[in-house]
Amino acid sequence: MKKAIIIFLGLFLSANLSLSAQSDYKTYMQESLALYDSVKTLADYQNIANRFDRIAKAEKEEWLPNYYAGLTYVYMSFVRGLEADKRDEYLDQALVYAEKAAEIAGNDVEITVLTGYIYMAKVSVSPALRGMTMSSKVSGYFEKALAMSPNNPRANLMLGRWKYGTAQFFGSDTAEPCALMQKSLTLFEAIGDETGIMPSWGKNQAVAMAKNCKGNN
Repeated sequence: MKKAIIIFLGLFLSANLSLSAQSDYKTYMQESLALYDSVKTLADYQNIANRFDRIAKAEKEEWLPNYYAGLTYVYMSFVRGLEADKRDEYLDQALVYAEKAAEIAGNDVEITVLTGYIYMAKVSVSPALRGMTMSSKVSGYFEKALAMSPNNPRANLMLGRWKYGTAQFFGSDTAEPCALMQKSLTLFEAIGDETGIMPSWGKNQAVAMAKNCKGNN
């Protein structure tokens, strides 16, 4: 009987420690995500990326810290005034984190969107030189993401953004990409403001792109 009680207490304490660790993980993630709202400088982004990197190293079975570290480096690549080689450096780092996230989570729609976003940003570094060689890769990732999850707002948004930019470049019709971005906005509005740690970014982009579409009609 005594042995059974000891075993029970051990299991009980182990379960509580596990729950406590999971609670700490979510707290650290939420605190790090909240920092996006106060970003003002490149150093602020670097701080966020470093936080997610530390969480990723502590929580090796969680894919989200690597995902957000990668996303943060994408944001950093768009900070004004950066030289092309520095932008590429950040995007290469973003790709490393996206690959780490994929190693943990497997074939996930959010990581697929992020990877497409990274290559889209790489094209933007030098559109004339990279458009011909990377365009199919960007389209491939976004189309794959949309096929995986037709109602994922970020998959609709990013494919719409990519197709919109391509249509504008070639002077072709923007009806299809605008429909994708409008669907994205509708999906974001249906989801509402989430407070968890799963990816929820993109609504502001969807609002801005929807306005662009209306302004061009």
